[in-house]
Amino acid sequence: MYGVIPYPVYKKLMFYRRMIYTAIIVFGLIQIFFPLTAYADIFGNHIPDVYVDITEHVKETNVILNNAFRFSTTSPYDVVNTLSEYVAPGSIAAAIRNASKTMALVVATLLLMVDFLRKSINFEWSSKWENVLIFLIKIIVIKQVVQNADTIIGTLYSMFNSINTAATGTAPEFLPYGTETTYHVEIKKSILKQLTKSWFDFWADRNAEEGSQAFDYVISKDAVQMFYSNASFPSQTNFADLDSFVDAFPNPKPNAFGFSTLQMLELKPIYFIMKAIAYVIFVVVIGRVFELSIYTIFAPLPLATFASETSSEVGKNFLKNYIATVLQIAVIVIMFVIYGALSTYVLNWFESEGAHMTKHLNILTLCALGLGVMKSGTWSKKICGIG
Repeated sequence: MYGVIPYPVYKKLMFYRRMIYTAIIVFGLIQIFFPLTAYADIFGNHIPDVYVDITEHVKETNVILNNAFRFSTTSPYDVVNTLSEYVAPGSIAAAIRNASKTMALVVATLLLMVDFLRKSINFEWSSKWENVLIFLIKIIVIKQVVQNADTIIGTLYSMFNSINTAATGTAPEFLPYGTETTYHVEIKKSILKQLTKSWFDFWADRNAEEGSQAFDYVISKDAVQMFYSNASFPSQTNFADLDSFVDAFPNPKPNAFGFSTLQMLELKPIYFIMKAIAYVIFVVVIGRVFELSIYTIFAPLPLATFASETSSEVGKNFLKNYIATVLQIAVIVIMFVIYGALSTYVLNWFESEGAHMTKHLNILTLCALGLGVMKSGTWSKKICGIG
């Protein structure tokens, strides 16, 4: 054989033969440890298992989003005031706030002195006692503003945060989930032994359990139909055998490789994108609370700039940025409301055009939502006229 077939070709043939033998051995070992049941693929999964997997991931994503929005209602004063519980001795936040007030009073005094010297050069201004009286009143007002900066910022927070409370108080359903349906399957002893038959009967018989075994499948129909619009569900919820239960869930992809495990793996990237967007939103919310806490601590400094007409724009921009940061959560909530309507509209539009792209459209709209959330701070600033 070596004299007829060239050695390189013979070597490749031997390599391919070894690969075939190895694949057969590996497949046999898999069948020993993971018996191929009559109604499942090689890993023992059914179509209901795919639906349960979808339900769990959508539910987890919704839980992350709901926790993010509950955390978004956290007052920056709660964060700042409870900081003393984690540091010793005393409260660092309180010390920084007091120091910022002291510095703000110094800045306000310097600005008032510069403003007074600039105006006093004008003899006409300084010769009128009304101007001097107004300047003295201004000193008193600036001092009160600096010392009561917490009250002023807190009032602004309460006023504009009412929009966020109205938006997040209803606990919106971010991804379609609806009501869960629990399917109960109880397999009797005689049926259980038949269902666990594999190519290696001796191994399956050894693993067959005595008595009956019950299984509960929790499935959200709305969540499943977000991925498989043609998915159908039985009206019956109690099944006495696995055969009738699996037959009640037809494969939504009959023309593709109908293995349930492959369908589960195919959906893994979508699950990753969903959760990544949810965590991005959580990070944005945490960053917002950080920003509000910093604004709260250092608020006296920008407010002190109102002492001078030339520097008052700093204080005005600070108030605009603060209000924009408070409104950022309302902007994110509106994005989710628009996302729910937009995803349905886009899906219907593509279906009217004869294109069925449910899964891909979900990815595109979710990516668009993630990008929008990342730019929510910029858009909230534009609303306040500082973008």
